Amino acid sequence: MRRARTAFPGAAERGRLRDLLSHAPPEAARLLLGTVLVRRDRAMTRAARIVETEAYLGEADPSAHAFRGRTARTAPLWGAPGTVYVYFIYGMHHCLNFSVGAEGTAGCVLVRAAEPVVALAAGATTGPGRLCRALAIDTALSGRHVFEPRSALYLREGEAPPRIGVSPRVGIRLAADWPLRFFDADSTAVSPRRGPATYVPPPPRR
Repeated sequence: MRRARTAFPGAAERGRLRDLLSHAPPEAARLLLGTVLVRRDRAMTRAARIVETEAYLGEADPSAHAFRGRTARTAPLWGAPGTVYVYFIYGMHHCLNFSVGAEGTAGCVLVRAAEPVVALAAGATTGPGRLCRALAIDTALSGRHVFEPRSALYLREGEAPPRIGVSPRVGIRLAADWPLRFFDADSTAVSPRRGPATYVPPPPRR
């Protein structure tokens, strides 16, 4: 289990993470790999290192929730980078996304899997539904921001992966061949790999 800081980040670290989230969805999805997702409530603090993400390109992406335009439910996708968007799928699973890119655009990153770091069992955060269940994430958090005061869900800097796998996204029908799924190629917490993947070094962190 990797060590990680779980206290709310200071101003300098928040600035670096905001810069990361301000990139276009494909680069933001790569840069989020290795960052630490922290969920804090009255009962406990839980944390997991993000190891698998998918990029969604907003209104130009037929698989994105923004494709059919803005609604009350999808409004967080147009929010400032780091706005939380949680949706419920198949009547059983929640999925966690962060808005990325410029405010007023609808790009986002889906968090698909993470490695347990604090107060989580091995395998508990593999797959987007399991991750949300383990971290007690539901639609009540949708529309909040990861760095708002006393946030119950926020990010910390972590250990970037030495190799990143790139493959098509999982479980979609439209634009299914776009290579917008990114994962830590050496993590055992990544959800089962489907289809061919390529491997690249991580992008530099600014």
